[in-house]
Amino acid sequence: MTELLAIAKRRPYIIYGFISLVFILLMLSTGVVINSVPSQQLFLWQVVTGTLLLLTLMYQWVLLFLRLFNKQSPAHYKAHRWLGVACATLFALHAVSFGYGWTNTLAVVFILSALTGLLNREIVGYRKPVLYKLWYWSHVTLSVNLAPLTAVHIWVALVYEGF
Repeated sequence: MTELLAIAKRRPYIIYGFISLVFILLMLSTGVVINSVPSQQLFLWQVVTGTLLLLTLMYQWVLLFLRLFNKQSPAHYKAHRWLGVACATLFALHAVSFGYGWTNTLAVVFILSALTGLLNREIVGYRKPVLYKLWYWSHVTLSVNLAPLTAVHIWVALVYEGF
């Protein structure tokens, strides 16, 4: 436990990331957004927070590709971690509930992607390469699955709830 606290002191994004994950669970389970934003402004709230979330998620992918082609840049990795925390916070502010069916799947995949992102090798320290590859595969696979789920979500939200 002491080692984990020492790591968290050196890497404060971990603390904020776990706070964001708890924030997501609290916001989704209590329905704070749907109960606190006036119903006439709820759609606008979700469009604004959803647009910010989408832009942040897209920039996460830009940072990944920059890191893949420029392995010498730790700044991209640092930005990716902090933007992951920002994504989790925006998700908590955007989502009104877990939903049903595929929207529930979207919420669960997002939370698992964020959680696996926090359990990176700085935190867990995967000593065996196979464990690191399993973690990396899990995080990237979950993140890739967010793209089509997000696209369907945007389409359904705009067609059936918006315009």
